Amino acid sequence: MFSKDSKEFRPWEKGCKAFILVLVVGLAIRLFFIPFTSSPFDVAAGWVAVVDGTYSGDTIYESGWYFYPPVWGYILSILSGVADVIGMGSFGDVFPSIYEGQVLTIGHGMLTNMGFNILVKIPALIFDVLAGVVAYEIVKRLTGDQKKAVIGFALWFLAPVVIMSSSILCMFDSIMMFLMMLSLLTFMDKRYFLTGMLLSMAFLTKVFAIVIVPVMIAYILSEYDLDLKKRMRNLLYAASGFILMCVIIYLPAIVMGEFQDSLWFFTSRESAYGGSFSWSPSFNNVFFYFPFLAVGYLAIFAYMLTRRENRERTFLWLMVLSIIPIFSLPFVAYTPTYGITILPAILILYSFKGRVALIPWVLLAVYAFHGIAHYWETMFYPMAAYLDFLDVNSIVESSGSRLFYSAVLFMMFTPGISIFLIMLYYMLKQREVSLWTLIQRRSA
Repeated sequence: MFSKDSKEFRPWEKGCKAFILVLVVGLAIRLFFIPFTSSPFDVAAGWVAVVDGTYSGDTIYESGWYFYPPVWGYILSILSGVADVIGMGSFGDVFPSIYEGQVLTIGHGMLTNMGFNILVKIPALIFDVLAGVVAYEIVKRLTGDQKKAVIGFALWFLAPVVIMSSSILCMFDSIMMFLMMLSLLTFMDKRYFLTGMLLSMAFLTKVFAIVIVPVMIAYILSEYDLDLKKRMRNLLYAASGFILMCVIIYLPAIVMGEFQDSLWFFTSRESAYGGSFSWSPSFNNVFFYFPFLAVGYLAIFAYMLTRRENRERTFLWLMVLSIIPIFSLPFVAYTPTYGITILPAILILYSFKGRVALIPWVLLAVYAFHGIAHYWETMFYPMAAYLDFLDVNSIVESSGSRLFYSAVLFMMFTPGISIFLIMLYYMLKQREVSLWTLIQRRSA
């Protein structure tokens, strides 16, 4: 199953028109939203402050608005240089007549202008396409079917949560997803050092990529056709690649004396451990589930270690199980973009079981609804200001319905749960078939 025979990207062989159609439609949707939408915290406050600060000679953490690991901050620094070269002197405009008396964005009394929106969203657009190509390749590798690979590309590139994340909210999840999914391909090729490097970059873009590491480690340690020394050597290759890339990425922060600041995203989560479980959706609730998740991951790890037949298929099924749990827990308030991490699981499910994977894919749109409900009062202000397409004063703050918002929050565990149920159905069906075969043999 981990064959390299179909790894070359050749969309022109079959399904070329379908691939181009998906690409054009996906780009058209993105190019419509990119200039005329914004998010109140990340784009209008965070990215403006970082780019403006580096534009003036500050480091990414001196702005006071960058709270993540360094990778996306470095990209913002590059964008600052681009802004300098093209002479972009203004990142936003003030519209005092619009929604008078209200602060239009957190931290800034202005709307980000079209030029800045385009500039800051270009990297996400590029990585959307690159991640789509990797999605195509994953499905092609697992199925050997060009047409299914094009559908895999569409499952990524036309997913509402992906479009919203990159083109509207301007979050950098697509960068992490590209690196995470590419690491899966290099892992299939047993290029463990490169896999470690890619996972390190993904982890230091957004930490969620780490969820696939335990199953990868278990697979390496359970390669029974190799002796223990070679298995440990392969694990060392992967660890060396991971550590080397960590050092390279953090080197500028260390040199600038900002290493502690760069760890804020990790250390700030410590306070969440003190939170108690609440029946109202809250991010702190995720820590309530940690003991159960730990047991689950240990079970997955142990099963992979003892599996000697169909190991590649088992690895991929366990990869699905390792990806979805933390994003499928009820009563946990997610941000609008977290659901993007479930897409690799959907791609694997589609590769094995076909169109049934469309069920969690459709349900994944609830994350986009969350984005609209959460940011409605500011997300479309640029569209109203620069296109005169909407009447800003008619936009109801916070979607005008707490009931709708709460319903969306409670629905956000459904994509992952649906994958669990689908997998359970096929497991039981397979057991039923096996049992029936055994009965027939005994009767004969």
